[in-house]
Amino acid sequence: MAHERTCHGLLDSAQLRQITMSSQSVAILLAVLLSSFARVVVAQTQPTAEITAAPIPIQLLNAKRVFVANGAGDNDPGITKYTYGADGLYNQFYADVKSIGRYDMASSPSDADIVLELKVDYAIYSHDFTYPKFKVEVRDPKTNVLLWSFMEPVNGAFLAKTGRKNVSQALAKLADDLKKVGTSQ
Repeated sequence: MAHERTCHGLLDSAQLRQITMSSQSVAILLAVLLSSFARVVVAQTQPTAEITAAPIPIQLLNAKRVFVANGAGDNDPGITKYTYGADGLYNQFYADVKSIGRYDMASSPSDADIVLELKVDYAIYSHDFTYPKFKVEVRDPKTNVLLWSFMEPVNGAFLAKTGRKNVSQALAKLADDLKKVGTSQ
């Protein structure tokens, strides 16, 4: 019995039907998978119910007097060269908080409604490269309970002038973060 040859004699009609059937099966499988994927993507992009905002600690909202604590330990030469001296971070952050105009600056924690402790932290990008970031912890002076915290990275710089600008911007952003949270109700 002679088989019908197609494709220049390489495939007979039975083989061609089998390939066509398996191609159709693959196409159907792909269509089902793409349809399922599209439903997942659409489900993920659907607006979710609005999440109710958690309360901001009342001490932070009602604070009138703040004490700024220097927990930065301005002894890292990699940072102090950009901060105008050993207490440069503290001095600049203190001035930034004062410039908000919302708070009276307390001279001791016992005279304050909240304590703002400025710290320097480092993100490690490789075994020999770290990146500084500034953190402010907001504490209740009566209980020392952490109420809130803010963190801002310091952008890298090759020039000292750019480094000073980046340090100043990160500290100003921390003060702005405090202002935004302290005035939201």
